Amino acid sequence: MVPTTTDAPRPALGRPLLDRLRAARGAGGGSLVLLAALAGTAALNYGLGLALAWLLPTEQFGAVGILLNLLLLATSVLAAGFPWALAREVARADDAAATAPVLRVALIGNVALGLVLGAGFAGVQLTTGAILPGVGPVPTLLAAATIVVLALVAVLVGALQGARRFDGVGAARVAEIVVKVVLALVVVGLLGSVVDGVVGVAAALLVAACVSAVVAFLALADRLPRGARRTGRPTSGMGAFAAAVPMAVSTTAFGLMGTLDVLALGALGRGAGVTLAVVGVYQAGAVLARAPFFVGSALSDAVFPFIAGAPTLAAAHARLVSALRWVPLVLVPCQLVLLVTPGPVLDVVLPGAYTDAAGVVRVLTLGTTGLLLADMLLKALFARGMATAVAARVPVAVALQVAALVVLVPRVGALGAAWSFAVGTWSTVALLGALYLARFRPPAPARGPVVRWTGAVAVLAGALAVAGTLPTPAALAVVVGALGAYVVLALSLGLVPAEVTALLRRIPTEVTR
Repeated sequence: MVPTTTDAPRPALGRPLLDRLRAARGAGGGSLVLLAALAGTAALNYGLGLALAWLLPTEQFGAVGILLNLLLLATSVLAAGFPWALAREVARADDAAATAPVLRVALIGNVALGLVLGAGFAGVQLTTGAILPGVGPVPTLLAAATIVVLALVAVLVGALQGARRFDGVGAARVAEIVVKVVLALVVVGLLGSVVDGVVGVAAALLVAACVSAVVAFLALADRLPRGARRTGRPTSGMGAFAAAVPMAVSTTAFGLMGTLDVLALGALGRGAGVTLAVVGVYQAGAVLARAPFFVGSALSDAVFPFIAGAPTLAAAHARLVSALRWVPLVLVPCQLVLLVTPGPVLDVVLPGAYTDAAGVVRVLTLGTTGLLLADMLLKALFARGMATAVAARVPVAVALQVAALVVLVPRVGALGAAWSFAVGTWSTVALLGALYLARFRPPAPARGPVVRWTGAVAVLAGALAVAGTLPTPAALAVVVGALGAYVVLALSLGLVPAEVTALLRRIPTEVTR
């Protein structure tokens, strides 16, 4: 708006913060912002999971684990169709008026979907108690309300991502986890004698979702549709819905893949002696094993609008590789610690009741590598308008996972659930990888870096295997030393690309820009 001579000066209080939340960033700065937000939220989120494992009885922790996975599944469904279709449309057309119809449809449609999901969950749980055994009506209603709020958050964050307002995305996520951690620890840790732990966690989740919605709203308020007037290039709301349907199918199936193992473990594992305590141990193992997935997801979120806006498939592939290369360089070496020698880590971060999770953690770590690769492939294919082809493949992988759950969980319990998770994730990598190769036709990677990286990882794996034979204090020292040696090897062998090194040198400038 152009100020007039009658405009009175307004105080600048809060404007720098709003300007920061609404500023668009490049791929490098956006990745740094999302990774910085992830570093904080991951530490707090996983710290909360570990703290709850210490503070709650294993049965209550198992119930909380089921609740968290239910909300994660609901988030996956709600972030599936409309938000991704909206992010793609906003990324391709920065004009707020042009994308207003899509944003309007996404808001109405996703909140309506959230109401349906919340009401459906509450109806089933209140009448049968089958989803959360032994959990009363209060946490059920709190969780149902949280689902509705998450529907709103998903659309707002999708629009922010498409507009490259990564500061707003990061602020919404950080605000949510900070509020959730503080409230959950206050209620469970300080008021645990008078407040049920499951009720306290459910209340913290609802309040945190509301705070996230407020922050995302402030970051996007200037682009929200106002009135019915449309200017510029109109975008069909029905067109947005049509684009959202295959995305919804794919992302919902992908969300199922990451939660079915926990949800099915209690339902299918009774014959194998699975109780809520066993589910709690499994959930604690999943907290550790799946941490790298959220790092990879943040990378693919940051690069999504740039893949969507790339002029050619070759350019889009180059932008995906810029994010994907962090997986072997950073994430795989970290995952090797849990794959080769999880015992010392479990001894340090979890109570003694969770020591049996070592075998499960190994298999879940293997499945998590597949999950983060599948996530990157899925988002790249979404960004280039291939959602229909993706929707024909991801449900196949979920069907394979369900079949594995039905066969394995009744026989081997928690370990069967972990292997079923790995079956689902790597089946998705195979199916989407074949589609990606057929559509993008990327060049083969250079052999030299692959051979050098394999050698560096082999040295790391050998040192970690030695650590697994040592007592916990010595093992941890060897693990830290082995990771340090890997970093030295990666740098000396030229595994870190020059542009990545330059990016790291620009971190202070990018973050403060």
